[in-house]
Amino acid sequence: MKPFSQWTVEEIEQEFGLQADRNYKLLQDWIMVSPSLSDDETIRLRQLSQKLLTYVHDWNEEELKVYFIAFLLDLVDFYQPLYRPFLERELSVEYAEGKKLWGKIDFLVASGKQSPKEPFFFLHEYKKQADTSNDPLGQLLAEMVAAQAVNTNAYPIYGAYIIGRHWYFVLLNEKIYAESLAYDATKDEIIEIVTILRHTKTLIDLLLQVTK
Repeated sequence: MKPFSQWTVEEIEQEFGLQADRNYKLLQDWIMVSPSLSDDETIRLRQLSQKLLTYVHDWNEEELKVYFIAFLLDLVDFYQPLYRPFLERELSVEYAEGKKLWGKIDFLVASGKQSPKEPFFFLHEYKKQADTSNDPLGQLLAEMVAAQAVNTNAYPIYGAYIIGRHWYFVLLNEKIYAESLAYDATKDEIIEIVTILRHTKTLIDLLLQVTK
């Protein structure tokens, strides 16, 4: 079968029987959380927001990662005792006879020290606006479905994809997936983005407690 980079939402829905539910309660529980940032963190995020506003049309994908996304992820700090972030790691799984999902993951949070074991959260970075030949949601869902196949526990998989200034949060639970509306990182919504990412750590911690 095709690598992650070639899947569309329609193909993922048909192949794996997924259904969309934008009002899915688990999504709302994830993203509807009150900010608790310090004054210094808020000032820094607003500086980053203005930097993105200035350069978002000029940066390529690597520049977007290095000059913006990396600072947000460092502020969130996914390095924890039982899980950590990984960059550019391969994931491959045979989900049916003669059928395989595979590809390289931009960013994922998973258990494991030197190599990822059980994935919890995916971040798919994409600079250009989506078109008919590039479907970042489809690519992200392909990665999340692969995570479902390799994980020993059937807990929800969390993810997000980025198109320039816009962040979309996506949750997959069994056969239901839910996608948030766009969060614009050039506005004060950057505070909500970081708040959701930090809340993701809280949810991962809870999942790990349940599955001990």
